[in-house]
Amino acid sequence: MAHRHHRRRTALASGLAALVFVVVMWLFWVGRGEYVEWRVDHHMPLIREYAASTGLPVSLVRAVVLIESSGRPAVRSERDAVGLMQITPITLTDVLQRNPEIPKGDLTDPAYNVRIGTTYLAYLLKRFDQDERLALAAYHMGPTAIARARRQHPKLSSEALIKRVAGPKTRAYVANVLRERDAWQDPQTP
Repeated sequence: MAHRHHRRRTALASGLAALVFVVVMWLFWVGRGEYVEWRVDHHMPLIREYAASTGLPVSLVRAVVLIESSGRPAVRSERDAVGLMQITPITLTDVLQRNPEIPKGDLTDPAYNVRIGTTYLAYLLKRFDQDERLALAAYHMGPTAIARARRQHPKLSSEALIKRVAGPKTRAYVANVLRERDAWQDPQTP
């Protein structure tokens, strides 16, 4: 009899543990989006400052930060991209060479990372005639490949060009950034 009660208690405890696990996971996944939004919004003063100093839309910079790092300043990718805007060593070198007034700094520092990222994104927008789609594809896969594809297919729209030359990750990246840019409502805009 005691053995049967022990099995019942064990089954009840296992069921309760499974239920708690399911509830915690559900709360994590439902709340995750809000937490990521909060983490990104925590950096809005920097995003606003550097978007303004480089002439970029705040919504675009915020979307890049959201998609690139989910607002995590010390995150590092397998390709050695670092920080909020996922700056690679090659990108950092390129930005510093084009902008000698910017000192070398720490890419895990949110202010420095957003400064480098917005400077680079503004350069790409200028290079690709203010076409956000092409600039974002270049941000993700490199400007040389996009420039070459544009020369090879001058009559294609930016959407068709990206569809033709970019891989699925870059196509998804561009779509996700543009979706987030369009979906965000700036609380400081009436």
